[in-house]
Amino acid sequence: MEGFTRQETLALTQTTSSRLAYLDRTGVIVPQKYGNPQKPTVIYSWEQVLEIRAIANLRKQISLQMVRQLVAFLDKHGLDTTLHDKHLVTTPSEVFLVSPDWSEMPHIMKVADRQGSGLGQLVLMVLPPLSTVIQDIWQAAESSNAVDFDSFKQRAKTTPVQAG
Repeated sequence: MEGFTRQETLALTQTTSSRLAYLDRTGVIVPQKYGNPQKPTVIYSWEQVLEIRAIANLRKQISLQMVRQLVAFLDKHGLDTTLHDKHLVTTPSEVFLVSPDWSEMPHIMKVADRQGSGLGQLVLMVLPPLSTVIQDIWQAAESSNAVDFDSFKQRAKTTPVQAG
């Protein structure tokens, strides 16, 4: 048999039967159904098990309505709607999708909030490490005509070596 029965899915995802029924009814997670339409055999795929577990983890922080809003946002913008492989940052009232590509400036997209407003892309400002900032200040002081470097060395609270 491919996939997992309803009972196995309940055990693997640590969710409730009513939650599985709700996810199915709302179209968030729709399992395969075989046999008698009145009482079908229900089978969940591995990916669906991962999704249900991801949703259960998200539910510790945000409402199911916000989970649905998150999935709808991803779908509307042509993005993969699976949640188990996403980098998400949540607050009690907002969800942010963090781009896994950190080659340049990391991007964070607000994908859900309680009011459904202000959704879209934000740019996360990543500050350089303090040691780099201190090194830059020391280099600027040393090369500046406006700063007496000997006096600066006495007044600076931290040396570049101390900051590293």
